[in-house]
Amino acid sequence: MKIDVIKTLDTAKYRWCSSAVLTEVKGGRGALEEVFEKPDLQESLYKGCQLTLNGKPLIQGEYPYCGTCSGIIARGCGIENADSPELAVIRDKINAPFTGMESAVENIKPILSLLHDGYYVVADAVLYPTDGDGHFFANTLDKKHSTDTTVSYYFSESIYGGSFDAFPAFIYPTQSNSCFDIDRANHYLDVIADENAPRAIAYNHRGFLCALLDGHHKAYAAAEKGVMLRTLLIIPMTGYQYSGSVRGQKVGAYFSEIAVSFDGRFKERPTDFIIKDKITFEEYSNTPLPENGLKLGCYPDVEELGNYFGEELDETEMTEELVKKWLESEREEDKCHLISALAYLSKTDPEIAMMMTENILRSGSENGELTKLAMQFLVTHKSDKAEKLVIDYLIDHTPDPHDPAYMIADGYWEMVAVARSNNNE
Repeated sequence: MKIDVIKTLDTAKYRWCSSAVLTEVKGGRGALEEVFEKPDLQESLYKGCQLTLNGKPLIQGEYPYCGTCSGIIARGCGIENADSPELAVIRDKINAPFTGMESAVENIKPILSLLHDGYYVVADAVLYPTDGDGHFFANTLDKKHSTDTTVSYYFSESIYGGSFDAFPAFIYPTQSNSCFDIDRANHYLDVIADENAPRAIAYNHRGFLCALLDGHHKAYAAAEKGVMLRTLLIIPMTGYQYSGSVRGQKVGAYFSEIAVSFDGRFKERPTDFIIKDKITFEEYSNTPLPENGLKLGCYPDVEELGNYFGEELDETEMTEELVKKWLESEREEDKCHLISALAYLSKTDPEIAMMMTENILRSGSENGELTKLAMQFLVTHKSDKAEKLVIDYLIDHTPDPHDPAYMIADGYWEMVAVARSNNNE
């Protein structure tokens, strides 16, 4: 078995990773693999797909041919049942502070050896410790459920930016909750936000969704701190780049968003899919972990993330002047910009979201969805300024049970108390 680092990649334009390298696996065991059921060309879905380790399912799914359509996923048996000594071998090394990609790749070579022969990108990535559907990652639904986190391209009719390529963002558990140890999670609390924090290890399974192979306790600590989970992410090849001038000529490959041109040692090679005649979903269940004290309000769901990046608002400086301009605009597009930006920034940048909320409520906007979002933000970010905005709204508006913003404002103090209780503050 041989694992070579072919080259360091330029990641400056990718928001989710700080560094990455292209690696080649030769003589891999093929123990960590994606297995597809033989597709029925008369139907729109594969009959089944599993990410397996030593034959044990870690994630179970059904995925459509349509890249913008939702997939169906369910939890697997638990990686602790997959009999993989490679994870135990590397544990001490990856639980130490991160010192750079060169040593990181060396440390996880036992995991890379589990893959099939081929090219993989290893990235130093940041992921949300949620499943993208509003759940703490470890408390994602056990049984089959539909999710947009598996799409290859995010598309929403409610936004004006069109579709865009999915990128690694959310995590899916592979370890059973019965393995959770709160003392072990607390061990990481003081270091999990540091740039050199010990990394988790994940595999980019589909679209936005990554299977967490190691680091479930680190992910819990990240959620308790309200920070992103720093992760060594293994990304398989997801597609080819084609020449714009020569029809059908492959000139490179994609690893999620990362485009890598064929050159020197990186060349096209056959891609083998593991196909079985039949894959059956097996049912596994987990007792939910306690969520008191977790700062899950810091993380967007896949719709909030998708709308924000789909409208390319990540490339927009959200100034007070721009917010006022959009509020005064009669264009529906600008109102959608405000809704998408506030929904996302309410979770990720409270300071900017407070500025937006103040301007929205002071403007007397009649957009019900926008004022409702603004009022919901005030409930989850209590402050003297938030309380004054709520009081002003109640004074300036007559009671209206059909106005969601008014009803939230009217129940503000009760909802704040409930939110505090839920967060164990």
